[in-house]
Amino acid sequence: MKKKVLIMTQNFYPVIGSAGNRMKNIFQLLNQNNVEAHILTTEPAYPNKSMYKDRVFWDDEDLNKKTEKIIRVPIKDRNFSKNIIKRLFFFLEIMYRFILLMWKLRKEKYDYIYVSTPPIFIVFSAFFGKKLMKSRLILEVRDLWPDSLIGVKTFDNKVIINFFRILEKRMYKMAEYIVINSKGFTKHIKSKLKEDSTTPIIYLPNGPRASEIVETKIVDKEFRIIYAGNIGLAQDIDRLKLIARMLNDRDIYFDVIGYGVKADEFTEYIHSNNLNNVVLHKPSTRKKSLELIKNSKVAIAFLNDEDVFSTVLPGKLIDYMTCKTPIIAGVKGVAAKVITESQTGHVFEHQDVHAIVNQIVILKNNPQKLLQLEENCLSTVKEDFLWEKNINKLLDIIS
Repeated sequence: MKKKVLIMTQNFYPVIGSAGNRMKNIFQLLNQNNVEAHILTTEPAYPNKSMYKDRVFWDDEDLNKKTEKIIRVPIKDRNFSKNIIKRLFFFLEIMYRFILLMWKLRKEKYDYIYVSTPPIFIVFSAFFGKKLMKSRLILEVRDLWPDSLIGVKTFDNKVIINFFRILEKRMYKMAEYIVINSKGFTKHIKSKLKEDSTTPIIYLPNGPRASEIVETKIVDKEFRIIYAGNIGLAQDIDRLKLIARMLNDRDIYFDVIGYGVKADEFTEYIHSNNLNNVVLHKPSTRKKSLELIKNSKVAIAFLNDEDVFSTVLPGKLIDYMTCKTPIIAGVKGVAAKVITESQTGHVFEHQDVHAIVNQIVILKNNPQKLLQLEENCLSTVKEDFLWEKNINKLLDIIS
């Protein structure tokens, strides 16, 4: 008899970004491996709800078909990104709507509830479902929260932060299994569990599907650099501006696939400084984004210098490797270790913009070194990050 799993997540197809893509892959691969997986999610709204009126984002016909396996909860179209109080009410609204849906689904008798955080409020609606349906709970942690909230410096009310920490600790203790997408989360989570806890922690990283892996790079005369992903509070926009200016001054093309609360500020900077070699592309589908990355010689990544970000393995790094595009990064911790040990690029202090740009110039003048880094990207992503292989870790839990 098939096991039955309810996946609860805020981000799901066609939502752009690593979280939406991750949940899409888990949903599809479970269903392809003799598990009946259902999705409980919201209407697509990241980074904003209106962009999904464009059918270009709905590019998977199998998922576009009406099915009882995908349940979408309607949400209000709120501009909540820059206001922490509005964000909290937004998440509470989602939690409330999920609880109502859980009540309606109570007769479905799911064997497992797989819930993804952040935000943590969805997890508490999963607790309700766990008790209601007598299901086992698999908690997926994609980011350490509320630490990441502190890291982006948007909220510092100690009373509320301490309350969130209590909720976080409770969240870990309620789970039968904990899934993480970065090994850097292990120590923190274990510190929140009891010393004698036997709760398994399973590492399930982001990655590509086999069909997405680039085996052969397109040879192009233009030497193009790319940055893909969020331009938000976790990223240092001043560093991005400086890199853009320095690359433009060196007559190097710089493509940015950017979205987030700081994207407009970056756009204004490009125009006001006449950076003609810098192009900011509108958010697009994963297929089109990977195509742009594939046509680039080198990719850039960086995060703010807060301790919480040293535990993160950004999904964009794996996307870069997927496209055989070597990485120049201003990161530390887990991300720096992955790049260094796999020899898929070069790592610098996040504030050392001159070293980052100088290394790009060195690679531009050393095609043999660039080629070796490309091959390392290919072998690393095949060995460590392929979804079709790593999904077995989750199948082992469920079976």
